[in-house]
Amino acid sequence: MINTKYSTKNMCQIFGITRETLRHYERLGLLNPRFNPDNGYREYSYWDVSSLIDILKYRSLGFSLSDTKDAIFELTYPQIKESLEDHIEIYSNKLIQYDLLLKKATRDLSYFRHAQEQLGEIIEAETEELFYVPYTTNPKNPDYMPMQKAFENLQFFTTGLVINGENHDLDCYVLITEKQYSDFLKLHDGVVIPKFKAVCQMIDIVGRNPIDETIVDDFREKISKKYSRNFDTIYALLVTRFYDEEKRYHQYFFVFTKL
Repeated sequence: MINTKYSTKNMCQIFGITRETLRHYERLGLLNPRFNPDNGYREYSYWDVSSLIDILKYRSLGFSLSDTKDAIFELTYPQIKESLEDHIEIYSNKLIQYDLLLKKATRDLSYFRHAQEQLGEIIEAETEELFYVPYTTNPKNPDYMPMQKAFENLQFFTTGLVINGENHDLDCYVLITEKQYSDFLKLHDGVVIPKFKAVCQMIDIVGRNPIDETIVDDFREKISKKYSRNFDTIYALLVTRFYDEEKRYHQYFFVFTKL
C-alpha cells in the first residue's frame, strides 16, 4: 500500500499553486487531506496527488470546478467516454477555426502590404463572396441576435459601411466578413454579397472622423467619370487604424462597388 505523505508546502511546490487554492479545493470536497494528530498539519496522500492532477487536467480542458468534481467523483464510464467524444469534436472545430484564422491573417497581411502601394489608385479586382450583418440597437430587430454573435467572433469580422442612398448614420454600418467564415460560425441570418468584378480604391482618412458620404461621393464621382455610368451601392471596409511618425491618426478604408 502506498502511504506517501506530502505537506501543504510540498503540494504547493510540486504543482505551483497557492495554499489558498488548496484550501479552496478542500472546501469544495475535491481534496480530503488527513490531519496529523501530533501537530495538526495537513498530510496529502497519493490519492490527493492523483486527485489534484485530475483537477488541474479538467480545469485545463475548460471544466468548471463543479463539473470537475462531477468528473472525478460522479461520472460513470459511459459518461466519461461521451465527455471525451465531445472534446474531440471541440478540438476538431478549433483546428478548423485556427486554420481559417491563419488563412485570414495571411490574406490580411498581404492586404496591408499592398495598401500603401495602391493607396488612392482606382483598380479593378474580383471580390470574394462576402457576408454582413447590419448594426442595430433594437433587441426586437431580426438583425440583433446575428449582430451579437458577430460581436462574439470579431476575429473574423471588420467594420464596414454599405451606402446606397437610402440608408444613413448607423443604418449603413455593418459587421462584414467572407462568407466562408460566417458558414463556419453557422451564422446565416445576414446579407450575402455574391462574388463580382469590382472597381476599388484604398483611401486614407486622416484624423478620427468616421468615413462619411462626402468620401463615398468622391469615389462615386471618380469612377462614374472613368466608366461613364452611374454606380449605386458603395461598400467600405475598415482595413486598419494607426498613428504615423508625426502622431497623425490614419484610417485605411477599402471602398468598392460592382463594376
